[in-house]
Amino acid sequence: MIELSQVEAYFLRQPEVAAWPAMIGVWQHYARNSHSWRLPELACQAVDGELQAVVPMITAVACSHISIVLVDDILDDDPKGLYRQLGAGVAANLGLAFQAVAYRVVAEVETAVQPQLLAELITLNLQTARGQHLDVQPTLSEAHYWDTVAAKSTPYYGAGFYLGALAGGAAPEVAYELRRFGVIIGQIIQVSDDLADAYHVPAGPDWHRGGGNLAILYARLADHPGKARFEALLPQIEAVAALEEAQQILLESGAVSYCVYHLLQLARQARGILAGCPLARPELLQQFLAERVAHLFELLAASNMPLPAELAAELLG
Repeated sequence: MIELSQVEAYFLRQPEVAAWPAMIGVWQHYARNSHSWRLPELACQAVDGELQAVVPMITAVACSHISIVLVDDILDDDPKGLYRQLGAGVAANLGLAFQAVAYRVVAEVETAVQPQLLAELITLNLQTARGQHLDVQPTLSEAHYWDTVAAKSTPYYGAGFYLGALAGGAAPEVAYELRRFGVIIGQIIQVSDDLADAYHVPAGPDWHRGGGNLAILYARLADHPGKARFEALLPQIEAVAALEEAQQILLESGAVSYCVYHLLQLARQARGILAGCPLARPELLQQFLAERVAHLFELLAASNMPLPAELAAELLG
């Protein structure tokens, strides 16, 4: 296993970073919750690659992740965003700096597949920027929701697995399949997070974002008895009673079931990719998939909505 200290040391090798205390402080802030930075390492292990070869990829993914979150929190007006401490201008500028470091790290890698690695990283950040743009549009449609998810929520996971597999020595076709797996993981995480955010107390930013949450979007668009009442509750969603009533409508309208349906379909697709991909250690990714949906059970149980046993078994595979 690669120690986070190794990745940080690689990050600090950049001369601009070493001379910029604010960058180091931001890195250390996000390093407290750095599990998603390890996607390249997991992919490399799954293809039985050389772990040290993916340290630059982990660094680049980490820097991209930080740049994305810094800007996304500003766009979402997230009360927990680091920009609240730094100021929006400073945070946005640091986002640009972290993205630039990600590119340089990959550009300096000496390997025959370096052009493909750099192209993937460029695509990751460009698609995500487009997705962030789509996410702040006031469009209320399911087609717009899935377009936004495809651009904003999935490239990071797809690129993380692709970069780790390719840098680890996997054949291009295997790396491509793991990118597909990662894209589906991104969709699973998005839908699961939508449910978690919809049932979070107090009301989170998703309740104010129009169509950016699948459960809330369903309750606003589907034909059900509580539709008008749901719309009436949205302007007062900060009140505990209004939030509780709106969350109950999510359940009664079928919004929760709709999200679970999509999670079932996505989990099946992900398992199908793993079944057809020649991996040295497929069990690592199978376990990763199971962990991504496990917290959904906890959420539903806490909201008195336990999944039927057969449905839970299907999700976990």
